[in-house]
Amino acid sequence: MPHKILVVDDDTPTLEVMKLILRKIGCEPVVVDNGWDALNIVRSDPPSLILMDVMMSPMNGWQFLELKQQDERIRNVPVMLFTAKSIETEELKRYGKAIVGVLEKPISPLELKAALQRFFHEG
Repeated sequence: MPHKILVVDDDTPTLEVMKLILRKIGCEPVVVDNGWDALNIVRSDPPSLILMDVMMSPMNGWQFLELKQQDERIRNVPVMLFTAKSIETEELKRYGKAIVGVLEKPISPLELKAALQRFFHEG
């Protein structure tokens, strides 16, 4: 059974590319363009992993993480940040194990595949 990966990004071309790449590497992609829809999906059918952009509106990635951490049902769904923004160690510390990695945009299909293989083999 393929790993279901929720990709959350407010950039439609990025979502389309990620959907193609994830399918090609054998995952089941679910894509949404905002944090509110992502919360609803995670609450109704939690994915194996969330790939989350940080700089979005109306809800940014940090706000999504805050709301996710407050909900016991979905608190443990792993998040890998997927962003062009430089992330500070201090920003990551407040979320503990909720953030399982940081991927820098743009990412090649091979880099994404390697990151996902590491995550699913270690997890």
